[in-house]
Amino acid sequence: MKKILLTFLLILGSQLHAQLLSTEQQCIARYGQPERNAMKESGLLFFHQDSLNYIAHFFKGRCDTLSIFSEKNEIGLPVELNQELIGNLLQSEGGGAAWSPVARFTINGVWNSSDNKSFAIYDTMRHKLVIMTRASYGREKEPPAK
Repeated sequence: MKKILLTFLLILGSQLHAQLLSTEQQCIARYGQPERNAMKESGLLFFHQDSLNYIAHFFKGRCDTLSIFSEKNEIGLPVELNQELIGNLLQSEGGGAAWSPVARFTINGVWNSSDNKSFAIYDTMRHKLVIMTRASYGREKEPPAK
């Protein structure tokens, strides 16, 4: 009985804290029905939960980039995410990895995952946190197909 309970808790915990690399169905279970579904066109799902917006980018059935930003203020810009919230989002949405800040020469915040398979950037001008796998970044930097 203890083994069954432990297995259930491990599975539940991985579903609740492994947003990066989740499937479409796992994202829907976590955030509810998407406000916009562009899976067929561009592999994106847009969610809104607890005053935050989440755009999940999928590749081969897994979320490999997650963009997170707040609701817009009265002039139409997303509200800044504070450091505590960013830290919490890295833990809860970043695939369960530990995150450490990267020394940088930019105004943006940058973090590496402990397994070095993903990283995160907080764009201070757009007030958006982007968590992505290195594989996703590599595909993004590839020259366009001719």
